Parts: sequence; C-alpha cells; structure tokens
Amino acid sequence: MATPSPDREIKRLEAALKAEPLPQVVVLGGASRFFRDEAFELVVAALPADAELRRVDGSEAGDGRELDDLLGGGLFGSGSWVLVRRAEKWLDAHGAELAARLPRIAPGCGLVLELTKLDRRTKLAKTLAELAQWFEFRDLYAEPYDRSRSPLEAELCRFIESRARTLGLRITPEAAFLVQSTVGTDPAELVAELARLRDAVGDPRRTLGPDDLRSALHVGFESTPFELAEAVLAGDRARAMRSLDAMFERGVRTKDGAGMEAGGVFPFVASWLWQAFSQAHAGRRLLDSGVRAEDVPGRVGVRAFTERFRAQIEQNPAARLRHGQRLLLRAQRELRSSGEEPRWILDRFLMRYFAGQGGAVPTGGGGRRRP
Repeated sequence: MATPSPDREIKRLEAALKAEPLPQVVVLGGASRFFRDEAFELVVAALPADAELRRVDGSEAGDGRELDDLLGGGLFGSGSWVLVRRAEKWLDAHGAELAARLPRIAPGCGLVLELTKLDRRTKLAKTLAELAQWFEFRDLYAEPYDRSRSPLEAELCRFIESRARTLGLRITPEAAFLVQSTVGTDPAELVAELARLRDAVGDPRRTLGPDDLRSALHVGFESTPFELAEAVLAGDRARAMRSLDAMFERGVRTKDGAGMEAGGVFPFVASWLWQAFSQAHAGRRLLDSGVRAEDVPGRVGVRAFTERFRAQIEQNPAARLRHGQRLLLRAQRELRSSGEEPRWILDRFLMRYFAGQGGAVPTGGGGRRRP
C-alpha cells in the first residue's frame, strides 16, 4: 500500500489528537525529518497541561528508567508521557522491555516515539502495530507520479504554494516552481526562504509571479544550473556571471537537495546548459517553421514556465542557440585537454557566448591551471 502524502498524514494526526481519549502510544516515522518534527510538536501541544513530560534523546541508549514512568505514579496524580526523539538506538537497547510494558501503560500516561525506520518484522513493531497510532511521513515528491503531467502539479510545488499562503505570501504555481528550482527540496529550507521572501517582497494585495521573486530569491546566496541557463537564454550576462560565481564559491545542490562535490559542478552545469540550448533550439526551429508560438512549448515537452520559454525562443535566433551549443562542446574539450580549472573554462564560455552583445572574446589561455 502506498504511503499517503505527508500533508494527509498531518491531517490524520490532527484528527486523532482531537479525539477523546488521546491515543496512548504514538509512532512518528518516515524519511522526512521536517514533517516528523512538525508532527512531534503537534503531539506535545495536544498533551494535558498538567502532564509530566519525560523527554529522551534516543540517539543514546541510556538506562531506560523512563520506562517506569509509563506505569504511573506521577506527582500529584498527573499522568506521565515519555517522549523519545531519534528513537532507534533507544529501542535497540530497551525494545524488549518496552514491548512487555506497552499493554500495561497506566491511564493518563503515554509514549511518543519519533524515528526514521523500524523493522516491522520484530515483536516490538508488531506490538506497536496493535497498540499504537502509527504515522509515516515520507519525503514530498518533487515530480508528479505521471511524468506526462506538469511539474507544477507535483506535491512539492503544491506544498510551496500552500505554505507560502499560510505565511501570508500569495504566489503563483510558476513562482512556487521557481522557488523549488532555486532552493531545492528540503522543506525546512523552503519554508525559511518563503518567510524571508514574504518580508522582502510580500504584497497582500496581489499574487506574485516568478518575475516578482527572481531578484530577491536566494538561500545563502547559492545558485543552480537552472538559474544560470535562464540567465544565459535571457541574455543577462551579469546575472549569469553571478550565478556561476555562487555555484563555485558556495557549492551546488543536486535535485534531491544534497550538497554536490566540487568535481561534479562542471558536468552538472554543462548538462543543464546543453538541455536548455537543445530545448530552446528545437522550439525555435518549430517557430521558424510556422508553428504558433503558443503551441511550441507543448510540442517540445515544456510544461512549466511556458511564457518564459516562449520569450526565450522569440529572443534567441536558431543560429545563436547553435553557437551556444558549439561553445559548450568547446568548453568540454578544453576541460579534458587543457588542465585548466573548470571555473575559468565556464567563465570563458560565458564571455565567448556574450561577446556578440558587446563583450570581448578571450582567444585562449589566461585561465588558472589545475595542479
């Protein structure tokens, strides 16, 4: 059975916490640390005000004495709740004893376990499955399950738009996708950036699009190949150079949000640029052949930022796009043969590409060589 979306699990948890009585045992699992944290805070907020809370860092085994609190005996007759974060090691050490005590938890007492994964084949897991309310928080999908659909329909893009609205920032789906493409897939970083954007450019009177966010959007001044390709095809040399500087000075995140090693930056950037040039060239050829501009994005598989793509193909003649492809191939050959730093090779690629717009073309050399 497929795991429900994290938002649906949060709503299911909220419903369980409103019920009477509260569930005595709650398990918060899954790969998404962000949603596990949110769920944990929801549970804590729902506990009785007079309950004794025993917080345990489960990344260390400890002595397990907190298990006694599940059997009652709190001060002034109040219930005791044991809250275990990062519970894997704690369960390895005390799982057998916990399994024996779970059926005997005293009225008014309870247990909350937060963890990434638990082997469902164990006796403890089977006991928890019988006695606990179990909530599983997977990562949001960055692309729709049906790859023929627009990425604007993916869970992550909808999450960004929804959280922006919750924070008081109204944005279009296209703007949400721009945030995703720039920031990555980490929900915590996305929410922090949305809060910053609200303070920087938020306007309660209107819904903001990509152009409203672009100048203010950043996470630690990082950049992405997506931003670089967009700047190149927009003819914005200054923005392209800033993007390239940021990627080599502050690193690049992969599509899953992880940091990329320095050696992977050049091939990642080159691959994204090649895809952007190729897609734009295919679109421009269709436009030149008489296909209506509004029909071109769909013909080449562009389903997000269609207006931006139309502007790119209308602004860039086919010859310029082929020139960009040739320069990119030249840069790749230079990387293999010259021994120069990848950063300077890509710098020179940009200068060559923009030379026709008033810049000088370096004729070779001058780059810093790798040791």
